Amino acid sequence: MLLSSTLLIGGVVLLIAIIPYFIFFVGIHRGEKERAAQEPKKYPAISIIMAAYNEAAVIRERIFNIKESEYPVDKYEIILVDDCSSDETLRKAEDACRQAGIRHTILKNPERMGTNRSINRAIEAASHPVLVTTDADVFFEKHALKRLIARLISEEGIAAVCGDLRPLPDELTHTSQLEKTYRDYYGRMCEWESAVDSTYNFNGGLVAFKKNLVHRIDDRRGADDANTAFEAIRRGYRAFYEIDAVVYEDIPETFSGQYKQKIRRATRLIEATVANLDLLKNKRPFSRLFYPLRIMMYLLTPLLFFISCIFLLTGLFLINPLLPIGAIVAFVFISLIWKSNLITAFSTNQAYLLAGLLNLGQDMRVWESTSKKQ
Repeated sequence: MLLSSTLLIGGVVLLIAIIPYFIFFVGIHRGEKERAAQEPKKYPAISIIMAAYNEAAVIRERIFNIKESEYPVDKYEIILVDDCSSDETLRKAEDACRQAGIRHTILKNPERMGTNRSINRAIEAASHPVLVTTDADVFFEKHALKRLIARLISEEGIAAVCGDLRPLPDELTHTSQLEKTYRDYYGRMCEWESAVDSTYNFNGGLVAFKKNLVHRIDDRRGADDANTAFEAIRRGYRAFYEIDAVVYEDIPETFSGQYKQKIRRATRLIEATVANLDLLKNKRPFSRLFYPLRIMMYLLTPLLFFISCIFLLTGLFLINPLLPIGAIVAFVFISLIWKSNLITAFSTNQAYLLAGLLNLGQDMRVWESTSKKQ
């Protein structure tokens, strides 16, 4: 009786935990799809904003990566906010912008301010009506900026757009393969949300928004990317995930390095999620379907998932004490041999989300670089 009850509880709890993922799975394969945005006859002038801390090893390459994009160089400026770097980030950024022939403004914070406050400072200094925020250690595909801006200006109802963040294509480490599997599913989830209404699951690697609609982002708590999307949604506009605007990031090689990166991101995303609960009262698909699913996904699923694992392993133990050990060994073996399997990617990210929940209340606005180039 105890055995059957334990296994039944574990199975039921697991099924409840994965409900939002099942709904997204159906939506990805059966739901509405958005057509590709048409290329405009004329691209608007944009201000590209970067907040950087100790990125001297990559900042020159980053500046020239922007220069090599297909967006007309006379149509953008770069505003870089140096968040009190202790290396030569500021000098190298200045030299690279001059050599690349890019109009630029370099701001240096008087103290560590973090991404959100640095971006708000740059917004005030921006000259153009369309703003693009990006990280100092990611790299655009050549078409990324054009496709991002084409989507943003494709309709008046879109106030903010996010690009699709992926690991560098030539990275074959265990952490990058797991992240690639997770990101592929994540991007398609956001794509479906965007086709129906909006998503707030933005990536900080590449975000664009209309300055007259999003004046600033919440710099008290939460992620700058999610807060940008929430600001657009709060004003009654759409926040769109453009999966064809690809930006690449350097994934930490070790799990300890990735842990620091993922926990910071998870904590700030969860903070943004719980800070905007009043939007649930709005009468739109985002508030009635997608936001509740995301709340469950980030606040309940991680806890329920690990509770179900405890019950299922306990049930196996009651059958034979060696069975839970065998199950764990099998999971580890599969994870090591099949680096890109969805089960391992899902389980790992549940652990990151649970750790993010446990880190709520800590100030995660000020960051340390996790790039392996450091």
